[in-house]
Amino acid sequence: MSKVALITSITGQDGSYLAELLLKKGYTVHGINRHIPLSARQHTEFIDDGFSIHSPGFYLHEEDLADTSSLNDLLARLAPDEIYNLGGLRHTAERHRHHSSYTEADISALRFLEAIRSQGLEQKTRYYHASPAELCGLVNGMTINEMVTSTLCPPETVALICDFWTVVNYRKTFGIYACNGILFNHESPRRSEHFVTRKISMGLANITQGLEQCLYLGNLNALRDWGHAKDYVKMQWSMLQQDEPEDFVIATGVQYTVRQFVTFAALELGIKLRFVGKGTEEKGVIAAIISPIAAALKVGDVVVAVDPRYIRPAEKCKVSANPTKARRKLGWGPETSLQDLVIEMVQADLASAKEMARLKLYG
Repeated sequence: MSKVALITSITGQDGSYLAELLLKKGYTVHGINRHIPLSARQHTEFIDDGFSIHSPGFYLHEEDLADTSSLNDLLARLAPDEIYNLGGLRHTAERHRHHSSYTEADISALRFLEAIRSQGLEQKTRYYHASPAELCGLVNGMTINEMVTSTLCPPETVALICDFWTVVNYRKTFGIYACNGILFNHESPRRSEHFVTRKISMGLANITQGLEQCLYLGNLNALRDWGHAKDYVKMQWSMLQQDEPEDFVIATGVQYTVRQFVTFAALELGIKLRFVGKGTEEKGVIAAIISPIAAALKVGDVVVAVDPRYIRPAEKCKVSANPTKARRKLGWGPETSLQDLVIEMVQADLASAKEMARLKLYG
């Protein structure tokens, strides 16, 4: 019989890629959609172009993860072999602004692990918890691996740290196969436009089609370790296939600045940029146009600028990731370069921008 997997936040970037991967491997996949009611989505038939909510072997559930009895009932019915809890992750800026309203909702590991115990699934169900890099603490100059935990504890990360240690404690105390994936930045064309990578690819594509004039960003010197979400979900699956549960850092181990990401995206659109000024006065100016895609623009146009509202207080810290353990124990490594990731994202957003421009032109 096929394995049964349960995935939270199924309509998100990671959830959709993971569902595709598991369905190809012959799993029966059950997805929980906790953030956006499907009736409110513009496209109710498809989560993305490669994955339909009506795909054979896939079942969608509307569940409130804060409702313990509902979660227990679901696990009793499904008795899943694997649970991938991706539901506790939210956009970092949102956590900074609204941390008080998220703390209770984000502590979901305890509810899942208790539900596993209450249904007698300790020896059957394997549990994966997606933990963002913030739980490692924004420790200036430190390289993060699986042994480093938070030394700084801003309010918006309390629930994330709680979840991480809950997983560790249930693994050691009750023998549940439970592990944390400490995810650094992972992107794709399916990434929400609230994240800086999509903001860049979509903003620059819109500028080439006359839909926007300038892209406003925060700290252009900020360093990020960016990988492709498709590569990262393979790692998530691999973590639950090991004989013993362990926590792993998921990252490429290579950092780029936001400015470099902007430069790569602009080049894919036929724009060579020159950056002038410093700090909040820095601007990205068109130095050359090398493709007909950007023919409507001209040399000297300012298409990138800094808005101080987008600069986070902790941006001054430099944190790098060490994914050596994943390479050594799982044989995992990123398959997609940053440049290829940028090309994929830009081309997807350019296609959307062209369609929007066409509709605007012809009504």
